[in-house]
Amino acid sequence: MANIQIRKTGRPVKMSNVEKAILITLIGGALLISPMAGPLLYNSAKRVLKKWWEEGGPYVPPERDPDQVRDSLYKLRRNEYIKLKYDSRRNVTKLELTSKGRKFFEHRQFEELKIPLPEKWDGRWHMLMFDIPEKSRTFRNALREKLKALGFFQIQKSVWIYPFECEKEMKYVCEFLGVKHFALMFTVRVENDAILRKHFIVNKTLPKEYFRVKQAKNEEP
Repeated sequence: MANIQIRKTGRPVKMSNVEKAILITLIGGALLISPMAGPLLYNSAKRVLKKWWEEGGPYVPPERDPDQVRDSLYKLRRNEYIKLKYDSRRNVTKLELTSKGRKFFEHRQFEELKIPLPEKWDGRWHMLMFDIPEKSRTFRNALREKLKALGFFQIQKSVWIYPFECEKEMKYVCEFLGVKHFALMFTVRVENDAILRKHFIVNKTLPKEYFRVKQAKNEEP
């Protein structure tokens, strides 16, 4: 079971787009390297991020302002999310994520996770079922809260359903919470699913055109 603190305490840490870009760069294994710390390090970081943004991602901040790098690096170091590590053998200074920074990044990724919405619905439903032991109720409750936030419909206490493909996202969520061995994902057809369709139309997950979809469209070809 992953050792993850689920309960939030205090205000969430605000993070600028440039700070987020730096963390994503480092989580991907990229190291910002300079012969020494100080201005050369910041200039090196600016060059790496500028190239990163020009290539399109995976995360490009809206403002694309590499001049914010100095302040962003300072804040991340002050919060102990990144560190400078001097390699005497190569005579270079490396910028790396700390374990605290990696954990913070993973929590932000978990909190910001969204399921992409395709243009069309194929009439199938994606169901998540889980049976998580009472000793892991903290993670079970966290999973339920995440499913609510993602817009799932609760059929039973431990049975939730969604209209679009979400297996990859649910695998990530269950792995993050350490409950993947207690969860199963199914793709199903549901007869008389008007209640489900109405729920997701009201919540603007499905377009209104599916409100009176013919049953024939929900049948297996």
